Amino acid sequence: MTTGIQKPMRSAVHRALLISAASAMTLLAAAPALAQTAATKDDQTVEEIVVTGQRQAAQSAQQIKKNNDLVVDSIVAEDVGKLPDNNVADALARVTGIQVRRDSGEANSVLIRGLPNLVTLLNGREVFTTTGRYIALADIPANMLQRVDVYKSAAADQIEGGIAGSIDVRTRRPFDFAGAQFNAFGHGVYSDKAKAWNPDFGATASNRWETSAGEFGALLGVSFVDRDYHEERAFNVRSDDHTGSFGPAHPLPAGVTSINGPFVMGYIPIAGERKRKAANFALQWRPDDTSELYLEGFVTDYKNVFELDFLVGLPWLGDGNLSATVFPGTNQLKTLTNHNVFTIMSTQANDQHSNTNQFSAGGYKELGSFKLSTDLSVTNSFFRYENPIMDTSTIVPLVQVDTSHDGTAQLNYNSPGYDITNPAAYTIENWFDNYGKQTGTSVDWRADVVYTAPSDEFIREISAGFRYADRSAESNQSYGGAAYPFTHTSVSTLPGLNGVSEKMASGGPDYVTTQWYTPSASYLLNNTDKVRAQTALLYDRNATSAALFALRNDPVTGKRRIDPGMFFSDVEKTYAGYVQSKIGGDLGGVPWSGVVGLRLVRTEQTLGGNNVDTASPILAYTPTSKKNSSVDLLPSANLKFNLRPDLIGRISLGRTVTRPDFAQLNPGVSLSTVASNTTFLSGSGGNPNLKPVTSDSLDTSLEWYFAADGFLTLAYFHRNIDGYVETTSANEVINGTTYIMTRPSNSGKDKLDGVELGYQQFYDFLPGPLSGLGLQANLTFMDGSMENAVTGVKTDFRGLSKWSYNVAVLYEKGPISGRLAYNWRQHFLDTPNFENSGFDLIADNTAQMDGSLSYKVGDKLTLTLEGVNLLDTEFKDYFTDKHLYPRDTRRYDRQVLIGFRWKM
Repeated sequence: MTTGIQKPMRSAVHRALLISAASAMTLLAAAPALAQTAATKDDQTVEEIVVTGQRQAAQSAQQIKKNNDLVVDSIVAEDVGKLPDNNVADALARVTGIQVRRDSGEANSVLIRGLPNLVTLLNGREVFTTTGRYIALADIPANMLQRVDVYKSAAADQIEGGIAGSIDVRTRRPFDFAGAQFNAFGHGVYSDKAKAWNPDFGATASNRWETSAGEFGALLGVSFVDRDYHEERAFNVRSDDHTGSFGPAHPLPAGVTSINGPFVMGYIPIAGERKRKAANFALQWRPDDTSELYLEGFVTDYKNVFELDFLVGLPWLGDGNLSATVFPGTNQLKTLTNHNVFTIMSTQANDQHSNTNQFSAGGYKELGSFKLSTDLSVTNSFFRYENPIMDTSTIVPLVQVDTSHDGTAQLNYNSPGYDITNPAAYTIENWFDNYGKQTGTSVDWRADVVYTAPSDEFIREISAGFRYADRSAESNQSYGGAAYPFTHTSVSTLPGLNGVSEKMASGGPDYVTTQWYTPSASYLLNNTDKVRAQTALLYDRNATSAALFALRNDPVTGKRRIDPGMFFSDVEKTYAGYVQSKIGGDLGGVPWSGVVGLRLVRTEQTLGGNNVDTASPILAYTPTSKKNSSVDLLPSANLKFNLRPDLIGRISLGRTVTRPDFAQLNPGVSLSTVASNTTFLSGSGGNPNLKPVTSDSLDTSLEWYFAADGFLTLAYFHRNIDGYVETTSANEVINGTTYIMTRPSNSGKDKLDGVELGYQQFYDFLPGPLSGLGLQANLTFMDGSMENAVTGVKTDFRGLSKWSYNVAVLYEKGPISGRLAYNWRQHFLDTPNFENSGFDLIADNTAQMDGSLSYKVGDKLTLTLEGVNLLDTEFKDYFTDKHLYPRDTRRYDRQVLIGFRWKM
């Protein structure tokens, strides 16, 4: 439960972490001579130092950053299964300049420097989920990874596709190990709101053999993650004027001339179970020292079955016998009492399943100063879902609302003498029969040649290459909107339908109403055909509605038809070539090196879909297709200056490009035909005329590596972005009917600027046990705006927080290792002009603290204890003003993981 004590405690923790980071910075600045001496010593003896655990990972990541020609940050697993989080998306939240958004307790979207337009790579190859441009990074388990590289600047030999940058997930190969390896891990995971224990485990086995035909290596890894989860949401819709609800018999509060408040308030307990299975393998053959062949594969499978149980409070829809109060000095609703209130209880059942697999083969051959390499990969991905929804309604004799609980409405629907869980009081209002499937495939081939100069001349290496990618994407989904005609039909018409909602059991402002009647989610998923058949039966009784029903539903089975307007089948072919050179020299006694290059990309798209015939008296569709092509010239230059052995300066210039998602290019339009008491007439469509988004980028940085595992870095970046794709809602009139239409469009000329500060140090100079302490901290500031190409209105980039920071306190001494990590990001724009309301939806400041502790028992076994969301942080969003117009308050699971790691 949220109390007046917890908020000061959180603020104190917040301040303490900032003070700790500031103190460490001060300590660092006070002793530059000591740090430089340590750096010199480490440079001289680095081959003799043996470190393990977190320090080893920190050193490895630091070396990758320091030695790379590009602007890059890395996360390194110091051993198999020891990435400092359970999946890639969660781990990336700790990286400088990375911001993540969490949903149902896990990170599910990643932004690089405020932008979502990134390309995801698996061992340097493009990988994606169905019709999107990148893979869901939460689906990649930690135990399979060697490291994750986040590239913030581009080079000509990199695959194009991300104006934000690229994330390259590197899995292990057998030749990464000196010999036979076996690693395993396991956890028992307790989630406090789900009140459930779940297992996760994984293992990796690898070996290599010397034979007369050369050296062979084989690796196999498996992973399984099972997680029950529970989320609680209290919500309000935007605030409206309700002065007209009052009259002479029930007047406004004294001294109040108008009253504003949300029309809908409610609760949503969410319960589900995620299962992730993954496997990878790698085979390597090295016939001699100059050649190698390999075959490798990766499969990730994700299933998520969950339900949302809505209490849709409509406290204004009563018999008019109401009374209210407002907050002093405002016209904003504080409390409301009403009688005989119309109320909706709704269940949204969900069954989601996705699978992505990639198989690759390739190799290289060295011929003197030349190295020739090639790689062929095939990627397949599907996503299918079922999302049946049923709304039921009842009349509650007495309803009391109190909105004074920090923006979260306290709803009391426990009317005396009325049982809110009794099915006899409910009728069926609406039925939504949602389902669909998406697929994506790609064949990707590249060939490269690299020439290495025999000496350190100005031109030290020249490389060139070609890439061909043939990608297709297809999407089918059912018509949206209510399927009717269940209005006011008793819930008893479907035996087995009835259930009780999940509980609003923790946190919150004393919810008062914690459970209510709701249709059973498992019944809706497992007996969908019975519900469909009942709708067909009811329409047979109403011949005047038969034509409307048959337009979007099979009249015999009642199954919702596939929506032609949401269908698309796209083919995209990409031809890319590049030439690149590594150069270097000496400038005024300062050694420098760099990579300059040019990438030329031609993209050909064939876009197929169906368009609505606006001249038809009923909704009709005609097939439509469009061919697009574009040519992009992408120059890049990355220069590195070794100002001192421990001080590096960088400057990078380049142009990058991001293609619109396939769904955004859909030439079709989909319209809902019927509004219900929970939905509006709406429509959505793509835009086949969207142009690729381009960005001209400048990156500069100064990096001080004062120890083998210590650095202080400062970076500035600037982006000039042309044609950023933004989806907006607006009213459109089609056939004389007004729809809220959602469409994507290219913006005008946009810009983004930012500064990053990063710090890492282990405090060896502290006495005794304190010498095991270390600190990682980073701070990012970003500022930018985008301009609507039609209206000229400027808004913030969606999802961009101006400020964000991470602080991680590390400890490693003897067999004990620990980490306490705090992540914070400022509020950001979630949705501009939400549902064409004139209100922007803003996500409030968010934070999360996670921790881990491990104890090494001998050389093979390590025992682990981890905690996720230790502060039980809330997520909140609001309409424009968080004090006047709050929207959601969400609470996620806190998790405790008890487990082991085994290495032999």
